Amino acid sequence: MEIVDVSAWTGHWASLRLPGTADRVVASLEEMGVGSVLLSPLDAAFAHNPHLANADVYEAAERFPAVRPVPVLDPGLATWREELTLAVERGAPAVRWLPAYGGYDLRDSDECAAAVGEAGLVLMVQTRLEDPRRQHPGAVIDDVEPAEVADLARRNPRVPVVIGGATWSAILALAPQILALERLYADVSQADGMDSLLRMVEAGLAPRLLFGTHAPFFVPLAGLARVVLDLEAAEAEAVLGANARRLLPQRD
Repeated sequence: MEIVDVSAWTGHWASLRLPGTADRVVASLEEMGVGSVLLSPLDAAFAHNPHLANADVYEAAERFPAVRPVPVLDPGLATWREELTLAVERGAPAVRWLPAYGGYDLRDSDECAAAVGEAGLVLMVQTRLEDPRRQHPGAVIDDVEPAEVADLARRNPRVPVVIGGATWSAILALAPQILALERLYADVSQADGMDSLLRMVEAGLAPRLLFGTHAPFFVPLAGLARVVLDLEAAEAEAVLGANARRLLPQRD
């Protein structure tokens, strides 16, 4: 079984000294059996033009067979169409939005969302990069409400959408909406907590959960242990890779 990590990052972070080079991130994931790394650029978060940081993940994909680039797309920039075309050309299976950092409203971004779906890519909407309680007090970035991502998916039912970085309680609260929308998923990269995965699975969400480590913010092994210790084999296999393989475009 190939493990698919849908939430990995490379780059720098202002308030933390992260082991964020592509070499170190990929090595830390391959050591525990991850065969497919969906990698996004951290340097896009605070950039005036986040699209420029996407070169880092395209370059990493050329160097490491396990890497599948997931560039950041900003629907508030006039160049998002060109950047989406580039993502398709470079074999990206998905694009990622960082609305809390880009400052755009999901309610005003349906045109871009529809274009992502028409291009055959998955849209990953990051609700959190860093827990606000751990952020520098002079640069606190509030979470995006996961319910807003569910609303985006409801308005765009043909677009595969992933709620990225949400807490387990937020995902659990959205279980009815997630299950009602055929193409809405959630990653479990920041869904830590006692029996968190088990409770989500008990709510029927096993087919809609995607494994993510949130490396290099988190130690990758912790995310893997949470899945294999809390879930039965069939459910663990679904979360660790089967769901992602069903959702994502196949490699060329």
